[in-house]
Amino acid sequence: MTSHWKLFACGVGLAAVVAAGCQKSENAGAAAPSTETTVAPTTSAQAATGASAPVADNSKPPFGFLDNPKEGATVASGSWAYGWVLDDSGIASVTVTSETGTTSPVALGQAFPGVAQQYPNMPGSDKAGFGFPVPKLEPGIHTLTITITAKDGGKTDIRRQIRVK
Repeated sequence: MTSHWKLFACGVGLAAVVAAGCQKSENAGAAAPSTETTVAPTTSAQAATGASAPVADNSKPPFGFLDNPKEGATVASGSWAYGWVLDDSGIASVTVTSETGTTSPVALGQAFPGVAQQYPNMPGSDKAGFGFPVPKLEPGIHTLTITITAKDGGKTDIRRQIRVK
């Protein structure tokens, strides 16, 4: 059985990662209903043990949110995409790949509104933002995979389906 995590958007670009099957936390003040994106966490300990769920060593996978483009959005290749990422060990890298294998360079270390206030004790929360140009893709529906890699080796994928015009 594969364990999945759900990423719930809460208000202005902030999100919380919760295990599937756990109670979802709602932001009562949010103007729009929560949206969710499935993410699949992995850590170096999970890879070593073959575990599909987080291991008992209290390591937590990195987490974040792709703020733009939204799920199902129509975008042009080269248009700017952005979000934020955090991990208690710090972020080593963020990569972007499409289902065709096309990649795009990612700029890390940007300020992202609200993240430092929401996560004041997380390393790098003041520079949690990242951005990238949407990869050069043929017109049509494509899936972007944003892979967050923590300094402790933990990984999380965020998948977003977009339409390229």
